[in-house]
Amino acid sequence: MARHPVMVRQVCPLVPFSANTSPLLLASAEFVWEEHNTLELSFSLRPSQSGQPLPRLAYRDAALRSNQRGGQRLDGLWKHTCFEAFFALPNRDRYWELNASPNGDWNLYRFETYRGEGTREQTSAPLIHWQSSRWDCRCTIALPLDPWWTAVQLPELAIAMVLEDMDNNLSYWALSHHGDEPDFHDRRAFLTA
Repeated sequence: MARHPVMVRQVCPLVPFSANTSPLLLASAEFVWEEHNTLELSFSLRPSQSGQPLPRLAYRDAALRSNQRGGQRLDGLWKHTCFEAFFALPNRDRYWELNASPNGDWNLYRFETYRGEGTREQTSAPLIHWQSSRWDCRCTIALPLDPWWTAVQLPELAIAMVLEDMDNNLSYWALSHHGDEPDFHDRRAFLTA
């Protein structure tokens, strides 16, 4: 099967909001924005020290649904391990937030203003694929953007994740952090085209 033309592809490191309270990991995210309105995301985690096992993280029953398929559309996924993307048209207040869990659960919200009331965007379920081993893990997400994203231009984009450890502690990872609290909605952390 031929791939659609790619408008942009980028790999970015993710950094923790607080290195002191985050697992010792190397985290990266890759995004591919395709010309025919598909966003592909891939999150990779591996130990920060070569030869060490991956720190123990909580994945919320990911093994039960580790095949490539969509899960349920649920709210509050960010309260546990969750992979996220935020995108917006340049110079516009409106933006979208995608949440995806390793077990295939997902949601997509539209915001009209910064941290305003999010409403569920009508869209098809993304395909979510989870792979993990003792040494690394990877979550890939393919989100169809039709019919709600009609712009031809590239978005401003932010990629982030919340990781839950086995003691129910959360760490917050993003391209960059601004402010005194983790805030993935902060447009200062969005990449611009």
